Amino acid sequence: MLKALLSKLALNLFFVFFLVTSSALAKVGEVSFQSQPGQVSRGSDKFLTEVGIGIEMNDKIETLNGNLKILFIDNTKVTVAEYSTLIIDEFVYDGNTKKGKVNLKASLGTLRYTSGLIAKNSKESVKITTPTASVAVRGTDFEVTVNETGESTFTLLPSVDVNGVQYTGVIEVSNATGTVVLTQAFQVTEVASIFAPPSRPSVNVLRRNEAIKKQDSNKETEQTEDDESDKDNQEESDKDNQEELFEEASLIDSGESEGNSVFIIEDDKATFTSDNENKVKLIVPSVSDVSLNYNNNGSVIEGTLNAGGNVNINIIQQ
Repeated sequence: MLKALLSKLALNLFFVFFLVTSSALAKVGEVSFQSQPGQVSRGSDKFLTEVGIGIEMNDKIETLNGNLKILFIDNTKVTVAEYSTLIIDEFVYDGNTKKGKVNLKASLGTLRYTSGLIAKNSKESVKITTPTASVAVRGTDFEVTVNETGESTFTLLPSVDVNGVQYTGVIEVSNATGTVVLTQAFQVTEVASIFAPPSRPSVNVLRRNEAIKKQDSNKETEQTEDDESDKDNQEESDKDNQEELFEEASLIDSGESEGNSVFIIEDDKATFTSDNENKVKLIVPSVSDVSLNYNNNGSVIEGTLNAGGNVNINIIQQ
């Protein structure tokens, strides 16, 4: 019995080890876009990226003359710009509780981070570090740029929620010598070294104005598209009205006369022609409201063109 118990315990320990090992080696995200292939270093292996390739914990991602985007399993998004390096130090996520922990290292270049479910459900669970500082993320977008000497620049960016509404979150930048909190869109702080505190936050006015200009331009484009759509709808409506107008141009009975009389619409003009012995020609704009009653030598010719506007009449009698 003791032997059976020990065997069961060993089996349980094996499964625990298997689950932990599998979790550690599991894919935590994937490359969702790239303009040029980057390189992933995984242990002693190195390979080029491609869209859809899995990203795992402890991977080192490097780019050259192209950028790539990584979509993590909690919907966190990281854009790695040209000539940049990102290391996935830690990424743990529980799909049931929507909670986890993220530690990323930006060692060179520019990264743009967009919060996923982990940051939204646990404010202290996301940390991105650079050679000179670290940033705690509270459900927002931000950008960090690291130069060759390790100097880091952090910029808080506006975010957009699932309903398309823009908002600005909060990031906290700190090192051993100080801490600052960024709360306004396009606020920036710089950290020159591990021995210097983050600079006092200031708004990048140029970048903010560019964003406002772009937003206004997008609104103008949307308005233009709406106007074009309205114009197309109006033209279609006018076309339908014109077709109805053509249908209302009716064949006129010329009474005892053997000929026929009819409205013909061409080039926005309606022409009434009588083929009887007393030749009658009536030309009016196609948008006119015409009523014709002509009595000559005992023949009655009547016609109606229902529209509106003025009437231009040219009657030729021979």
